[in-house]
Amino acid sequence: MEIKYKVIGEEMIIQLPERVDDEMALDFERELYCLINQGTNYKTFFNAENLEFISRSGLRALKKLRLEFGDLKMINYKPEVLKFLKDNGYNELV
Repeated sequence: MEIKYKVIGEEMIIQLPERVDDEMALDFERELYCLINQGTNYKTFFNAENLEFISRSGLRALKKLRLEFGDLKMINYKPEVLKFLKDNGYNELV
C-alpha cells in the first residue's frame, strides 16, 4: 500500500485510501506511522474524501496514531463515514 500525502506550509495532508479493511489495517498503520514520524512538526490531517469504508481495525490504527502523535484530524469525510465514526466512539478524529 502506498499512502499519498502533500505538505502545504506547516501542514501535512495524508490521503486516505478508498478502503481500509481488517486485512490491510496493520500495513496501513505502519505506513502512516513512518510517514508521520519523519521528525517534522507538521500539523497532520487525514483527507477522507475518497474513503468509502474503514474497519474498526483501521479506526483503532488512527486512534493509536493520534494518541502517540497528538492532534490528528480527519477532513473531507462523507456523512456516512462521520456517522460510523461517531457511532463507534471516534469523535476525537473529526
